[in-house]
Amino acid sequence: MKFSRLIVQVLLVIAVVTSIVLSFFIWTNTARYQRGRNIDVTTTESDKNKIPIDQVMSPTQVIWQNGTSQHLIYNSEENISMSMQKVMKDWNIGEPKKLFSKDGARYQKTIQQSNAVQLVYPTNISVKTLGYLLDNSTLRRSSDYSFNRIIFTVNNKNDKYVYLANDKNYAVYRARVKDALSKPILKLARKANINLAVRLNLMKHGVFTFYTEPVKLRTYSYVMSEKKDSEFTTSLFDSDSNDLVTSKDDDIYTYNYGETKRLISDHTKGELSFYDYTDTSVPKDRLAFFQRGYNKAISLQNSVSNLRLYDADWDDKELTYREYVEGFPIFKKSQFGSIKIKFSRNGTTESFLNKILEVPVPSEQSATTLKSTTSILKGLEKAGYSPNDIQDIQAGYQWESESDNEDVIDLTPTYYIKINGHWKAYVDWTNDTAEEE
Repeated sequence: MKFSRLIVQVLLVIAVVTSIVLSFFIWTNTARYQRGRNIDVTTTESDKNKIPIDQVMSPTQVIWQNGTSQHLIYNSEENISMSMQKVMKDWNIGEPKKLFSKDGARYQKTIQQSNAVQLVYPTNISVKTLGYLLDNSTLRRSSDYSFNRIIFTVNNKNDKYVYLANDKNYAVYRARVKDALSKPILKLARKANINLAVRLNLMKHGVFTFYTEPVKLRTYSYVMSEKKDSEFTTSLFDSDSNDLVTSKDDDIYTYNYGETKRLISDHTKGELSFYDYTDTSVPKDRLAFFQRGYNKAISLQNSVSNLRLYDADWDDKELTYREYVEGFPIFKKSQFGSIKIKFSRNGTTESFLNKILEVPVPSEQSATTLKSTTSILKGLEKAGYSPNDIQDIQAGYQWESESDNEDVIDLTPTYYIKINGHWKAYVDWTNDTAEEE
């Protein structure tokens, strides 16, 4: 008993001494302790506020053929296209197999099949990327086909497949699916409070969504915030501001960090271009391409919740992002959208704007009614443009500053047309209004 009591007393003495030593290190080194703790908190908050990749890379259109006609649907209170993509995470989707390609007649039949829902991405993504977004290991191991439409039938128990369709080469891939219930999809579809009659037409440059009747869209106004150059130099250069060499030519400011990094800011246009000559690795596959582009885009505008991947050019290694309002893209006074990322062996280039939409405010403008797409094409023909000249045509929102308050941006519905690689509003191509008279 005495021996046991001695052991206990010795252990207690060791515990007390250890506690005192540890306390001494903590008390005399609080800076290190606090710094480590803050890093953990900062990382957690950053991840919490980070826009998830499956939101940035989500469909922007839902087309539902419920009977004999097709309708573009959306809900002004809930992003049903993104919600439908999330529903697919519960599906057991198998490996896609090619059904056909370069067959326009068969392709048109596929995208116009009855009792089907289509999730439409603004640009081609890939099978492995979809597997990453849906956390589907089978898709991540599959052949990496490109596509921009996901099509599945509802109320048809005999069709147990999901179809992936590519508007560029009229290719369709089919994957068997299990555990896919149509009820959650139909529930989301029936939530739509906007229902626009459309027709999918094949033209020279791909599939165009035609609005068969005049389109009535709301106008919006937002308070805009404008970032200073210093906010970008701090995050992009990750170095002491004393190391930056600044020069000015009229309203164009250039910031150089040695020969490795450069930021050019055009104060007149509000456009910036960042060149990182140290980042010379080019993504080897499409998934890495999308992941790296996403990381760069949200590091520039991590608070923009309505930012979407708009265009992906795998050959030129370019990614373009735009902001969206209720499924419709916002076209600003730049040729690259909101953000453009380009990878090359000579380094990466990031083009972006310093203006961000922050808070919606009541709009004094009434809703706008746009002409049908057929009427728009007739107007373009009258102005001298052949249907074969038109690379794309979309209903969207035009970014305009209010004359009496530059901090408020009006988003006005109109048609935007792409010809010779340039997006312009319909009025700029034709000198005519896109609005229904």
